[in-house]
Parts: sequence; structure tokens; C-alpha cells
Amino acid sequence: MHPSRPVLIVVSLAAAIAAVAAVVSVRGQAAPAAPKKAPLVSVVDTRIMDIPVDLPAQGHIVPLNFVELRPQMTGIVMAVNFHEGDDVKAGQLLFTLDDSDARAQLAKADAQGALIGAQLADARRELQRAQALVASRFVAVSAADSAASKVDALLAQVRAAAAEASSARTALSHARIVAPIAGRAGAVAVHPGSLAQSGAAAPLVTLSQFSPIGVEFSLPEHDLAAVLAARDAGTVSVSLDGADDAPGKLTFINNTINPDSATINLKASFANPRQRLWPGGFARLVLHAGVSRAAVVLPPQAVQEGPAGRFVFLLGADGKVAARPVRLLRVQNEMAVIDGLGGGERVVLEGGANLRGGMSVRLAKAGTP
Repeated sequence: MHPSRPVLIVVSLAAAIAAVAAVVSVRGQAAPAAPKKAPLVSVVDTRIMDIPVDLPAQGHIVPLNFVELRPQMTGIVMAVNFHEGDDVKAGQLLFTLDDSDARAQLAKADAQGALIGAQLADARRELQRAQALVASRFVAVSAADSAASKVDALLAQVRAAAAEASSARTALSHARIVAPIAGRAGAVAVHPGSLAQSGAAAPLVTLSQFSPIGVEFSLPEHDLAAVLAARDAGTVSVSLDGADDAPGKLTFINNTINPDSATINLKASFANPRQRLWPGGFARLVLHAGVSRAAVVLPPQAVQEGPAGRFVFLLGADGKVAARPVRLLRVQNEMAVIDGLGGGERVVLEGGANLRGGMSVRLAKAGTP
């Protein structure tokens, strides 16, 4: 046997194993990764333009005058002189109550006044006689003084009787209940023959003014400055969304901002000649607060929301984006009015959802998917 043969076999086997390992190592290596493409975005330039300051709001229609008619005396309802839902005029007779007791009280007061008046006339004649006797020294001065005191007392009684008669006339007038304002009548709570009580919880009827009519609404606190500036410049007009009525006007700004909602309550009035606006109804309206000069605008979808607030991505000349905080003043006519940008700045419009500051981007061309 040859002693070198086992060594040769071992060397050959080791070379084969090394070759196999080299092949496996080469196959196991991953191919180099392809470079990642920059995100594809579209951009828009900010514009500077004069834009009307139209502030949208929601509110409810309210009557500018609303009255609950209640009787000021207790009595039987003799007549109801209108129908539910009627338009009534100021001063129109609505209810007539039984006035027999009030008339009797007035007659009694007048009779008492007449009686005291007769007594006063007699007392004055007695005073004149007493004064003549005193002048002739037939009676003492005290007799004239007593006669004068009686006249003074009866004068006081005459005034009291006149006041009593005036009170009785006032009570008699309460038997006729008239409309204090012009408006539309609501549901009637009593009918002829019913007992109308002065302390009843329910009113006889309610009256709501329809022309003009009001709308109560609220605006965010940050819009108050624009509203006040427009009011100082003249009448602030308000229009109803979807209504063909003439615009109304702002009539009231509350004296306090609601700290819970950061809103201010306002009221506008509308002529409502056709009485289409109904108290209690919901209303969408727009307050026209003048014109915002040199406002910076861009499409609303370019404005993004982050943990620190609203921002936009600006595209630099180097093809990289940078985040810029902005304040959204309002969205109007499909344009966002922005504070914090200048005119002509390039802003990412679409494709900015996954962007980060400092990233390079590619601009989408027309027709690019």
C-alpha cells in the first residue's frame, strides 16, 4: 500500500467542500437594492387677491316681538273676537270679559264721589258763614277754624273718591283685552263661557311678530374683529342661504363672548314681507363683512392638519419640501384664506400625506398617474 493515498483523498475532499461552500455563499448574497424613487407630488402657487369677507353661520328664526296675553282681572269670557292664526293689528279687540262687577264698582265709586262732593259744598257754605260771624264778633275764631278743618278733610275725601273711581275705570277697561302689538295669533286657550283667571299659568293667546322677523346665530370669536370693522364702516348685511328674500341687516352683537364655545351671539332682522320665515325654524345665513384686501388664497386641500396645528409643505428651488405653519382664516368660494404665507409661493397640493420636511420630491406632469 502507498501511505500518501489517504492524504490525497482528504485534500481532494476538502477542496470539494470548499468549492461547494463558495457556490452556496455566492447564491445566498442578496442583489443590491434599487434606489427608491422620490414621492410624486403636484404643486400650486399661492395667490394674492381681494376677496369678500363672507362668514357662514347657522341659527334659528325668532320673533322680534313676542307677547303672552294674560287677563288682569278674573271674569267670564263673553266673546273671542278673532280666530286662531289670524294676523291682528295693534289695538285690535281680542277678548271681552264680563264687566258687570267692574261697572258696579265704578258706579259705587262715582256715587261716593258725588256724596262727598255735596258734603264739601255744604262745608264750604258753613265756613263762609262762620267767617262772617267771626268778623261780626258773634262767635269765637275757633268756630271758623273747625269749619275750615272740615272743608280740608272733605277735600281729601274727594281726592280719595276720585282715585277710587279711576281705579274702577281701570278695572273696567281690563274687561276689554286688545292686542298690544301687530302679529300672528297662536292657539287660543279659552272660549266664550270659560273663566279667565288673572293668575292662570297658561296665557289666553300668544302673539308673534312676523314682519320684520329676526334670526339668532353665532360666529367664532376670531371673526368678531371683522364684524366690528364692517359695522363701523356702515350697515352689515346678512343673507339667508337658499332664500330669495331681500338681505337683512345685523341688529345686535352680544356684550359677552361665550368662553365655553369661544363664540359670539348675534342677531339679524329681515323684512319678511311674504312671511315665509317662521319663528323657531332653522336657518343658514351668510354675514357679509366687507372685503379682505390682498388676501393669500390657495385650494383648501393643500392645508394639512398636524399635532401642532395646520401647516403646508413648501417646495424649494432644490426640489425639497419644508413644512410651514399657517392659520386658516376661513374657507370661502372653494378657496382657503391663509395667514402665514406670501404670494407666489409653491405649495404641495396633492401627494403630501407621507411627506417629511427635507424630502426630495418629483413634480407630477399633466396626465401622470
